[in-house]
Amino acid sequence: MERAWVARPHLRGRLDLFTREQSGRVDLASSLPVRAVVGSRLIVWAAGLIALAIFGHNASTVLVLDPNGASAPFHSAAANFLLAPVARWDSIWYLQIAHSGYFSQQSSAMFPLYPLLIRIGSLLFRSELLVGLAISLVSVTVGLRLLERLLSLDFDERTVRTTVLLIAFFPVAFFFSTVYTESLYLLVSVGALYAARRDRWAWAGALGGLAAANRSPGILIAAPLVIMYLYGPRAGRPLEGLTAWWRPRYRVSASAAWLALVPAGLLAYLAYLGIAHGQPLATFHAEQLYWGHKFAGPFGGVVEAIVRAPRDVSHVLAGTGALVEPGDPINWSGHNLIDLGFVTFVAVGAIGAWRRVPIAYLVYAVLLLAMATSFPIAKEPLSSISRYILVTFPVFIGWARLLGGRPRLTLAVLATSAALLAVLSGLWATWAWIA
Repeated sequence: MERAWVARPHLRGRLDLFTREQSGRVDLASSLPVRAVVGSRLIVWAAGLIALAIFGHNASTVLVLDPNGASAPFHSAAANFLLAPVARWDSIWYLQIAHSGYFSQQSSAMFPLYPLLIRIGSLLFRSELLVGLAISLVSVTVGLRLLERLLSLDFDERTVRTTVLLIAFFPVAFFFSTVYTESLYLLVSVGALYAARRDRWAWAGALGGLAAANRSPGILIAAPLVIMYLYGPRAGRPLEGLTAWWRPRYRVSASAAWLALVPAGLLAYLAYLGIAHGQPLATFHAEQLYWGHKFAGPFGGVVEAIVRAPRDVSHVLAGTGALVEPGDPINWSGHNLIDLGFVTFVAVGAIGAWRRVPIAYLVYAVLLLAMATSFPIAKEPLSSISRYILVTFPVFIGWARLLGGRPRLTLAVLATSAALLAVLSGLWATWAWIA
């Protein structure tokens, strides 16, 4: 069987994100990532504003989660309406941290890179909300561009194109234009892997450190970086005469020291918490004490959700079950079943990715999904799983490989995903809980 990816020879030249090595300079404005971002944002904004105009927002949820009006900071009602899809739920935490710093142990669960960038930008532009939106939009555009460049090194153009479109139009891709960390994480994590693939280990370590400072699973980027350093795929020249599969295929040199920057990103945040608040492990304690996450073993959340599925189905059919917030259109049982649907998406993507993507990417995906599903909360064992899938790009490669050569099926999958994106964007804008 022909392998789906191969390591290519070393490519000379600087790490230029917006040029192609063989075909010359490409106009970024006409590139696939830009068109994908613009097209998907039109769906997000149109669906969100239409839903908000028809149904309004859940006033009781706003009163509890945003009593100070961080999601509607402008004196103009029209401006607040137009920017409504940007800030909901955890966005309030990031906006408050950007404005006031870490003000409670509970807030320490939010990692510092994104609110820090918002804080810096707001010193110039005087609006945390607009700066957060700008960071997210720029990050997702550059992040998808980097992903396109990364995948182009090992996959055919059809696979690359389909992967980018599947991510941009994923049902919860509205998070890419919210005050959430998804866009920035996509940028720094894919950037780290692209740098490693090109043998730019200083860049790889620095971007990996930023990933570790951006969100709690960010430290996991160290695993694929180490695998790529030792076994590839990367642009360097492999060792010759190897007889055992487990022996490193590439020589270890001083450049490996740059990978120490990855844990440094996490350690810097823990050091800050220790110095400023006397609680270096506050972020981990907050996840359990305030957010209700408890370790249930590897993929324990999936097991819990499957066990609860029959009861959740009966609750949904009977119209019973506890609500997330008063007036929320989907109860906890409904969310649990939706989460299992996203797990099914992962399972299909994993089948498509098996033996079709580099092992470093597969390991990375497994680790991200294991962490996302091993710390369930009582009411929703797979809470926020869709957001974690959104930045787990090897799953989308797997789907792209399965869809390869089937243009009608590809179009049907993308159309279905875009329709779901519209529905969930509308719910999100009205303050319904999504992920």
